Amino acid sequence: MVAEQAARAQETEESVEETFFRKGDIDFCFLLNRRHHNLRVFDYRVGNYQQKRDFFDRIARTEGLRKVFTVVEKQDSKSWRSVGFSREGAIPGYFRTADAYIMSRVYTDDGDPIQGGAPKLVAPTAHVKERTPVKPRGVTTEFVTDKRRLRAMTASLVDSALYAPFRRGTFHPDVGLVAKMGKKEYWVGAETDSSFGHAKVDLLSPPEQEADVALLSFCLRSLLDELLKMDTASVFSLCAVDWPFSNQVYAELGFKVTARLTDHVTREEEFIGAQLWHRRLANTPTPRLPSFI
Repeated sequence: MVAEQAARAQETEESVEETFFRKGDIDFCFLLNRRHHNLRVFDYRVGNYQQKRDFFDRIARTEGLRKVFTVVEKQDSKSWRSVGFSREGAIPGYFRTADAYIMSRVYTDDGDPIQGGAPKLVAPTAHVKERTPVKPRGVTTEFVTDKRRLRAMTASLVDSALYAPFRRGTFHPDVGLVAKMGKKEYWVGAETDSSFGHAKVDLLSPPEQEADVALLSFCLRSLLDELLKMDTASVFSLCAVDWPFSNQVYAELGFKVTARLTDHVTREEEFIGAQLWHRRLANTPTPRLPSFI
């Protein structure tokens, strides 16, 4: 495979690798995340879908991947489904004027695709009221855009936050907000996409106890205010299903679960499902989601 690659960018040799691939009628880019044993496909329109599926099946077996997934418009989701991918949910308004569908292919420990598609993830949904966060006493905040500082922060928190880059061309958030209380820092970050007007947000300092929820809610609310100033129309986030305090933060800020993803991240070599939370920041009209979740 290496000889066929047109270009490659890496965070580190053992973690995240972005590769541009071109051979015959196939031309695309993919993000290989060895830390979480998954691969995201970009530039999916060119080439035969069955050939592409076979190509990624080979990579999955070679690299020991648990999952291959892509984010596509509705008309393309049918083609991926026809070659064994499953629709696990959606990101409303991801393409600004169209929803995105998450199409996934999950593999066994032996590298074989699971027959019948990705198993449906059943996860609890946080049933809490939306609240307006209040700034805790003694907390100072700073909006951060310095790339070196954000890169260093991500490197130190990547494992504890189960962080996984989502966009092309970046391996860490491009904007962040840090709150300081005494000697302790709390970070939240966002990967922004001005072309589509959305951002993926992350709790890079996940709340570990009930007392952290109010502080992280305030931090994330402050980050959302900054993103709105940057003409961000909507935001989404991926959160481990078994992190109740993190899920509570999103629920209290008015996020809604729009996808449940099987075995999407890895924690201590254990495959963990993730919930995708979504919230609209600006009142721009977008298509309504079908009720398939």
